[in-house]
Amino acid sequence: MKPQKQGVRPWILFILLIGLVALLIVRDDLRQNAGDSSEKAVRYLAFDILGWSSRDVFVWRLRLSGLLDSPLGQQWAGAVERASGQPLQVGDTYRTSDTFEDDRVEARVYQVVLERGELLISQLNRLDNSAGRLYASLERRERGGQGWSTVADLETDGTTKSRVVSSSGDYRIVLQPELFAKVEYSLAIAHGGSLPFPVEGASQRDIGSRFGAPRDGGARAHHGVDIFAKKGTPVKAVIAGQVRTGTGGIGGNHVWLLGGLLELGGARYYYAHLNSFAIESGDTVKKGEILGYVGNTGNARTTPPHLHFGIYSDGPVDPAPFLKSEPVLPEQ
Repeated sequence: MKPQKQGVRPWILFILLIGLVALLIVRDDLRQNAGDSSEKAVRYLAFDILGWSSRDVFVWRLRLSGLLDSPLGQQWAGAVERASGQPLQVGDTYRTSDTFEDDRVEARVYQVVLERGELLISQLNRLDNSAGRLYASLERRERGGQGWSTVADLETDGTTKSRVVSSSGDYRIVLQPELFAKVEYSLAIAHGGSLPFPVEGASQRDIGSRFGAPRDGGARAHHGVDIFAKKGTPVKAVIAGQVRTGTGGIGGNHVWLLGGLLELGGARYYYAHLNSFAIESGDTVKKGEILGYVGNTGNARTTPPHLHFGIYSDGPVDPAPFLKSEPVLPEQ
């Protein structure tokens, strides 16, 4: 009986396949759904699995059409590499308006160095109404590395996009229009801190001891930053989360603030040397809520009052980039 069943099974699958094809031919709605599903599958494979940008997909379209090996195709495919030789270096804020002419084959590269914890804001706006597409992507490489990987494709509708940098490195925004497309655009970029300052009224200038500084004669490194302020100055939650308090060890009166699992990979925020607490262990707090007050408890009793602020996510992380001034896009 088993050989008979094995012989029948292919015919059943073939009949089902024929029926499915017939349904797709007859039913427009099913055919549209199948097309949409196929497109989504292709986009998932190209962008999420392979890390391609829309520009990379267009290069493959040129290859499949036989145009990539033509002089024009080669010129288009090499435009980003040519532009990368002299990228436009971006500072803390940057804004430009420019045009790609339809009789030139070129790309533009806007490059910036970012540290883990910084917030990158960008706004790309298409100013013309032509049909030609503008390919835009945010890309990253290791500092001093060679290869670039796509972080995200960028929309050209003028919406403001924000992204917290999860890995330090070189970042760039790459713009390139389709062949024979004239494109006018404006681009604004800003980067800065992604967290509010944890000490009320303080700023970067009040940080007196940086991350990684030697401690105990070089036996250990400083796993945070020291923010100096008057004793009793309020200390605030940089995110919403749950708190756990403690009173011992080198941190003296200290607070651990835990965010959700999606908060920087489940990061923990450490507040040490507090004079006193404004919350109780186990409390759930809102962003900006007072946790305690600056002091010099623990091993800081011989130093001026300050907050030791640390971030831990798979080990200690430098808090300084997180605490830079909030980025604001430059006005037109």
